[in-house]
Amino acid sequence: MNILLIVGLVLFACTVVWIYILFMASSIKGIKKQEPEKDVVHEDIIEHCNKLYDQGLHAELQRYAQRKLTSNYSNIELRRILAKSLIETGNEQMAIMHYEAILTISPRDSETLEFLAPYYSEHGPKSRAIDLYEKIYAYDSGNFNAVETLAKLYEETNNFPKSIEMYSLILDAEVDEARIIELKYILAELYTKVGDNIKAFEAYENIYKGDSENLEILMILADLAYKNRYWQDCLKFYQKIISIVGDDFEMLEKIAQLYVTLEKWPEAVEAYKKLISLEDTESSNYSYHQNELCNALLKNNQAPEAIDILKDLIIQRPKETSFIFTLAQAYAACGEFQTGLNLYNKLLDELPPEQGEIIIKYISNIICAWAQNLFQKGEYNQAFDKFFEALKYNEENDEIYYQLGKCNYYIKSIQDAISHFKRAISIKPEESKYYFGLGCAYDEMGSIKNAKSAFHDAINIDPMNIKARIAYAISLTKELEYAQSVEQFLEVLKYIPDNADTLYNTALAYELIGDTERAIKYYKKAIDVNPDHKEAKHNIELLLGEPYTPENVSMQEAENIQDVQTENQEQQVEPEFDLSDLDFDIPNGDNQGSMFS
Repeated sequence: MNILLIVGLVLFACTVVWIYILFMASSIKGIKKQEPEKDVVHEDIIEHCNKLYDQGLHAELQRYAQRKLTSNYSNIELRRILAKSLIETGNEQMAIMHYEAILTISPRDSETLEFLAPYYSEHGPKSRAIDLYEKIYAYDSGNFNAVETLAKLYEETNNFPKSIEMYSLILDAEVDEARIIELKYILAELYTKVGDNIKAFEAYENIYKGDSENLEILMILADLAYKNRYWQDCLKFYQKIISIVGDDFEMLEKIAQLYVTLEKWPEAVEAYKKLISLEDTESSNYSYHQNELCNALLKNNQAPEAIDILKDLIIQRPKETSFIFTLAQAYAACGEFQTGLNLYNKLLDELPPEQGEIIIKYISNIICAWAQNLFQKGEYNQAFDKFFEALKYNEENDEIYYQLGKCNYYIKSIQDAISHFKRAISIKPEESKYYFGLGCAYDEMGSIKNAKSAFHDAINIDPMNIKARIAYAISLTKELEYAQSVEQFLEVLKYIPDNADTLYNTALAYELIGDTERAIKYYKKAIDVNPDHKEAKHNIELLLGEPYTPENVSMQEAENIQDVQTENQEQQVEPEFDLSDLDFDIPNGDNQGSMFS
């Protein structure tokens, strides 16, 4: 019994020992299997990932890295190598997610920015690419790859102003001549796209200077000059095109129209004659061009020639009413107003009522011209009777009210003049000359603020209303706004650079703001244009302190001029700006040289 108990205990003890040995062996084996991972966790996760990447074990690397990120979320290097591995295995979307996470952790991480920005630029969305390139540029303004890519991205997304800004930065830094030309083309096109025709014109003109025979650029410049109302430039470019391609009919037509716009009537006459000589008499525009020729003849004081042409044309094309209209005007230009009225009355009897309304307006206009003619002769009572007769035909004829305003202005009935000018404006508020007339009337009665406002309105409507701009500049001086006055006179000189009085006024304005050097410069220019300009000579001699000769004016003497000016201050004539040379074009007394139209 005792022996059996002892044997049983021994067997039990052996079993327990055996189980323990097996357990320990299993544990040791498990530890050995985990040892490499423990080493990596505590030593170098990144090194292990790099080894797996180098061995091409991407699946194992990705599982491992994903598991490690749960406890190392902000480990940028771990995310970076994981993203690289994901791209290698074609899982770009997951890679981009990790790169975006890196930027969340470190917004200025340049390596990630340099990867993501091009990726979004190619694959979209473009807005994200722009955002990233803007960050690159903000951190490194000398990164011209980012600047150029931004320029292209802005252009692709129609953000043309920002694209222009970026391309301008590139152009400023560029030294390669071929690349500079390319950038100028890009900028010129962008200015056109953004609708900045002035900058576009300047950009293309800059290109043209280096390539004056480029027909495409010439056509673009002519179109932009037309849009900008640079009529002289437009004419120059069309003429250059003609010199290259020969007598192109379309170009000749545009040139003729430009001569009319510029009121170059002798040139317009010759241009339309040449145009007609090249034209088929059966063409759709033949009658129009003939009529334009006759209108140009009238403007060029060749009314008898116009009458002869129109009579022949009416025989050939009796149904062409435009010829009869122009013929009536031609007779009026010759002072045969009643003959003109007879032509209109004849048309009034023959044409349908809807066209008759147009004829009635023409009748009103010709009676108005008759009234102007009577006024020029000094027959004022008969003139006013005719004006009011013209109004019976057309009470809304703005031109009649304008002419009434002019006539009242000349007989010094200023309040009536103001009333008529305002009535003309109420009918046709977009007509620049009506505001100009109103401004002159206000100036005549001494209301300078109202005059200045009216002149300002005139040039806002028509920036090329030179007389209004001159008048506005003069009114600014009367209000002691000399700096603004200088700006306006300089603007006038862009259009009439050889006008002695404007050069004199510009000099005077410069003198009033204390810029003696420029004052002398413009006084000299005025004298160069008109050697007999007494006021310019008087003022420049006071500034120089000696008699004026072209040789004694040197900009190097500017340092001595201020002292001379002080010494002669008591002799200085009080500056005066005068609107008297800006009267209307109705010859009356001493107003033969007036500039009003």
